[in-house]
Amino acid sequence: MTAMTIDDETLARAVLTFCLDSADAMMYALIKGTGSAASALQLIADSGPGNHEGVVAAACSALDAAFINGITRWGRTINARGMASFHGSLVSWQQRLTLLPCKDPDELRDWFTVGGSQWIIAPHHPCWPDQLADLSLHTDWAAPLCLWGKGDPQALVSCSAPVGIVGSRGVGDYGRQSAHELALHAARAGHLVVSGGALGADAAAHWGAIQAMDEMGSPLAGRTVAVFAGGLNHIGPKSNQRLFEQIESHSGALISELCPGTVPEARRFLLRNRLIAALSSTLIVAQARARSGALNTAGWANELNRSLFAVPGDVTMPHNTGCNRLIQEGKASIVCSLTEIDELCHGAHRPECADDADVGEGERRETPHAGSGTTVLDAIRMCRRASGSVTVDCVITKLDETHPGEYSVARVMRDLGSLELEGLIDMRSGQISIIDH
Repeated sequence: MTAMTIDDETLARAVLTFCLDSADAMMYALIKGTGSAASALQLIADSGPGNHEGVVAAACSALDAAFINGITRWGRTINARGMASFHGSLVSWQQRLTLLPCKDPDELRDWFTVGGSQWIIAPHHPCWPDQLADLSLHTDWAAPLCLWGKGDPQALVSCSAPVGIVGSRGVGDYGRQSAHELALHAARAGHLVVSGGALGADAAAHWGAIQAMDEMGSPLAGRTVAVFAGGLNHIGPKSNQRLFEQIESHSGALISELCPGTVPEARRFLLRNRLIAALSSTLIVAQARARSGALNTAGWANELNRSLFAVPGDVTMPHNTGCNRLIQEGKASIVCSLTEIDELCHGAHRPECADDADVGEGERRETPHAGSGTTVLDAIRMCRRASGSVTVDCVITKLDETHPGEYSVARVMRDLGSLELEGLIDMRSGQISIIDH
């Protein structure tokens, strides 16, 4: 595990995650409105019982204003029912704060990392996967406040367009082989393989990536990341314990958006699936029954505009019903080869390093895309001058001309989404226009 100092903002995000029952869009909006998790945490603490009446009143007023500001900046609207829901959640958060084992920051750092056996990263860390921001741009579910992990955090940013491979737990030999071969060839091409650490297709995918690492070594082979639905001291199934150990020892990572001690209840698996989809640029369903959690992950992938593929199968076998239906309904493209991985994702590459530098103790990322939005705005203006109308394709083409190799499609889409949330552009019916203030 890479040693990392947990700064105050990351610690605040961990504490706020402890306050939540699961992923919470209202907390995301509050942090967006206050500008930092540390500020949001202080206001929640000040508004709780045991404080002076004047302090509570001032904190409650500031919380309401920050929440409304955050909701508006997020591009959503708020009504009386939404404010009532926020106030109900606030009471719950205040109660959860009283259950923390201590208030000393250093003791909390030790507690949240289970004595240093887990790491925690937040959006300002170099190993934070930026594609998680799409959860806040394209869905009503917010991105995680922070991530807990074991293994190498650099695995999360070792590939600019990771490949997610999922399927039913009770897959047959065909599904298991499909997941394993796809992951093997993806990792041989340097791609990060993302899955859920479960039995069946997930395990087969992780083992495929591990095999590639054994064959080629960490400088060349892609890594693998397993995403869990509970705290990392509750990872399972136990029959996969050797797999989890191998993922860690092969430069991969085990991650969760939930605090240590959080039990992986059924509903949390469905929310976990959104992280697998968000982390993936391409998602492949190796084999799935008609009612499979893998289909939930596929639904998230479609909502997040990810490339979705499904492996077809014998129509007489119920194991294949889910994949065949995804293909039939046009929700997924068909996988015609388990070995020609370039047909499913971007070209082969060497695994990347976070900022091409060591991300050890004390290193943090600057605010994402500091000048990126300005560059995209300039591209929009150039497209408008050239043709009068502006489309996403035109912007991507223009950026390829002015900044060759710097702007991936994913990065352009993220920047356009951020510009729209900031009220600088409007995107309707495939056209982009700049909003004059």
